Amino acid sequence: MTAEGPEPVYETILLRRADGIAWITLNRPERLNATTEQMHHELLDAFARVADDGSSRVLVLTGAGDRAFCIGSDLGFLTEVLDGEEPDSDLFAAYLERLNGVVFALERMPVPTIAMVQAKARASGFEMVVACDFVLIAEEARIGDVHTPYGHMPGAGATHRTVRKMGLQPAMELLMTGRWMSAAEAVEKKLALRAVPRDRLREETTVFARTLVDIPGDSLRHLKAAVMGGLGRTVEEAVATETSEYLALLRSSSGPVDGFRAGQRERALRRAGPASGEVTATGPAQGGGPPP
Repeated sequence: MTAEGPEPVYETILLRRADGIAWITLNRPERLNATTEQMHHELLDAFARVADDGSSRVLVLTGAGDRAFCIGSDLGFLTEVLDGEEPDSDLFAAYLERLNGVVFALERMPVPTIAMVQAKARASGFEMVVACDFVLIAEEARIGDVHTPYGHMPGAGATHRTVRKMGLQPAMELLMTGRWMSAAEAVEKKLALRAVPRDRLREETTVFARTLVDIPGDSLRHLKAAVMGGLGRTVEEAVATETSEYLALLRSSSGPVDGFRAGQRERALRRAGPASGEVTATGPAQGGGPPP
């Protein structure tokens, strides 16, 4: 439950918010968490709630069960599109527009996002994974775009986001061969931050998420906006975006002032030394960090 009341009840996903972390779970384990039109709409609603609630400082996206994070689009929909004499390209175009809306909404979340990949992620599941800021993956899991072995190609951003994260040749090889990638290789190739045993994955994800929750003020929101806003731009344009976000942080949040003052107090205690009889507390503001 949130401070405002019970969480919304969805049919294909779960939303739970607690201690500054929003957990969104794709909840169709019997269908390997395959995406549907209803799931798209529910994800968009959940993302909007988390972005607007003001209390969630990190979002974690995961899947239910131990067979799949998300295996891609539901087979029923694909049958509807592809099982006639000619593919229904208009229906598929509407689907891709909606799916890309979901992935862009995830990528544009103002708070840090973590994909907690407990099992297989392929196709649109893989595309949601690479749209997250961080990926923690179970050692038992595998990920991959896996479109080309079935005569298809990515349709929700993998051709861009995978290249951006891995580099051109490794990404092209992964996408063109359509092969699966192990958790260890995903870490090696920069698609995942770390791999841990599945039975420790939620614990490790929670610990990492809490380190982000504990960062004071709104600095992470503006830092993420600066990073994402600078992608694909010249150095000058990217630095201008960074400067703009830093000034917006100063004007809208008490975090920089609070952090600076906490650092000043800590330095004063260190200068006073043990004779002052006071104990120095350590915390997120440690040292206060002089502004550049």
